[in-house]
Amino acid sequence: MAEEKEYTLADIEKLLKKRMKRIDGSDTDNKEYSGITALWKYIFPEFRKPSNKKAKTSHDASANCGEWYSKANEYWESEENCPITDDGVLGGYGALTEMDVRDSNRLLDSIPGLTFDVACDCGAGIGRVTKNFLLPRYARVDLVEQSRRLLNAAPRYIGVPDEQVPEKLGLFEVGMQDFVPEPKKYDVIWIQWVIGHLHDLDFIQFFRRCGRGLKDNGVIVLKDNCIMVETHAFNLDLNDNSVCRNIIYFRLLFELAGMEIVREQLQTDFPEELYPVMMFVLRPLPARITAASAADTSV
Repeated sequence: MAEEKEYTLADIEKLLKKRMKRIDGSDTDNKEYSGITALWKYIFPEFRKPSNKKAKTSHDASANCGEWYSKANEYWESEENCPITDDGVLGGYGALTEMDVRDSNRLLDSIPGLTFDVACDCGAGIGRVTKNFLLPRYARVDLVEQSRRLLNAAPRYIGVPDEQVPEKLGLFEVGMQDFVPEPKKYDVIWIQWVIGHLHDLDFIQFFRRCGRGLKDNGVIVLKDNCIMVETHAFNLDLNDNSVCRNIIYFRLLFELAGMEIVREQLQTDFPEELYPVMMFVLRPLPARITAASAADTSV
């Protein structure tokens, strides 16, 4: 296996500058950021420390970034913020589930050669995606969720009888930043409306681990909000500690993680006031291609 190249925030920003007209962004308080390094240094004071200037991996650079993830978890642990309903987990847009599931099914139906044994639902929440989409297609679904409150509510919400839970569902109380999939276990790893909680370095490491968790014909699917204009790289949501990224930003991070984009598809019929939602079907690149790609993205 080729050695995985490690990157710093400065590396990622330099590469993004080559692909976008502007790399600045903003947050929900209308604060402006000159680039992604400015964003993450604002969020994580430890990135400003001289001792971490050379930090490359998520374990080096985010050793003290737990507050970012714990604040996000606190948001979802609150019944006030997120009732145990479709409306609760979708911020009042529970009616989108039918259209959401319709387009997700169409996406998987368009990919040849897939098998439907074991799926992984990352950032599963109460299991909305599992109940309405994954479990009707797969024999078993593992739910990965950081919020204990949401995960505990999942089996009843999904409607799996208690005696069938061990067979049908796996419940993993862990954040994506710490989740390590079992090698070659999954036919699909589905990641929906949650990836904004990972900072860039953890994003890259997470996708690399997910790649190792796929069966030979498996895929990773990321479905999430996406900025489509080239003049804005990101928007930080200070309420739930998440970042919405530009589609070009996403593509770069996939490349740095060693992923091949098999298909991109836009979710249809969602309200215009929402961000566009893109679906990315991904597979790990072969080792020889990954090594060549790493050379192409040298900084």
